[in-house]
Amino acid sequence: MASETKNVAIYKRITTTGYIEVRGVTQVRNTPEAFTALLAQTALAPKWIANNQEVTVLSSQQNTRVVHSKFNAPWPLKNRDMVTKSTTYYKDNTLYIDIIDASTHYAESAGFVRIRDVSGQWVLSSAGNGVTIIEYRGQANPGGNIPIWLANRTLISSMSETFENIVYQLDNPPQTTQD
Repeated sequence: MASETKNVAIYKRITTTGYIEVRGVTQVRNTPEAFTALLAQTALAPKWIANNQEVTVLSSQQNTRVVHSKFNAPWPLKNRDMVTKSTTYYKDNTLYIDIIDASTHYAESAGFVRIRDVSGQWVLSSAGNGVTIIEYRGQANPGGNIPIWLANRTLISSMSETFENIVYQLDNPPQTTQD
């Protein structure tokens, strides 16, 4: 286990590249559809994705989306960006979102280092009583000249922060008022 709090568990596995694959797990009192709705609200991304500047949808067709994400990096590192393609589907009452790298199809952004070799999967399943288990497993090459130990440590802390933010966003949906 790489990190654990009351709400979130983050696991790591070292890959052949030396970078880690992370796996995050949490539970929320909400539906899988609430999570996909959160993903669709790209303007909210900086509120829950750690170090995120913005997410822009480049294309969207049925269950497939291509998005461009920009991230802040601490000094002296350069900011990062990535382009990913996600495919959403249900199988055996479980929601899956498969994520692959789509960076070769889009020009790099000036002032950003491109994150490459991105792969991941969200898995959302019901635990009963209105509780959804959210799991993410993924890996990437951060690009540039980041020491592997720093990239791995940053990934663990970013995943932990992102998962804590997901719990907050989904367990505390905005209240609507009646006029």
